[in-house]
Amino acid sequence: MKASKFIGMTVLDNDAKEAGKIAELEIKLKHCLVDKIWVATGSALNKKYFSVKEEDLDKIGDYVQLKLNGKEIDQKTKVNKLGELAETGSLFKDIVGKTVLTYDAMDVGKVGDMLIDPKGCLIHNVLISTGPAFRKKHLVVSDEDVHSFGDYVILKMSKEDVNKRITD
Repeated sequence: MKASKFIGMTVLDNDAKEAGKIAELEIKLKHCLVDKIWVATGSALNKKYFSVKEEDLDKIGDYVQLKLNGKEIDQKTKVNKLGELAETGSLFKDIVGKTVLTYDAMDVGKVGDMLIDPKGCLIHNVLISTGPAFRKKHLVVSDEDVHSFGDYVILKMSKEDVNKRITD
């Protein structure tokens, strides 16, 4: 599942009551893990966020079902802003749009999305968009292809290796 599709899904508690919507993912890209799933609850004027981990997830289909009941959700620490408890630069929105380089410092493109397994809290692949706006091509890389991650994403691949793997 694409991370961008997972964000926005409705979250239900174990009593089948709506608990909120998936607002954001906290990522540990170096370990290929979704560390926390942030759920937004409340109205637009009074929005709060709480996080859940893999052990709190029950089922994922058209909705996300938690193992938690309403009382357990109410007891979770809630914040007004996502950045209050999330590690700086670890949110999905912070990673999308990062410039991706080959190991020899050639620009490949930008991180466009991620393929995740929300139930296992795993990141399977990072999707990189490359090329001009009207002729976008895509490159799919795994954690084994990533050398380092910071202000940029640096791959263990050369420009030639990248060109062989780019698809329409």
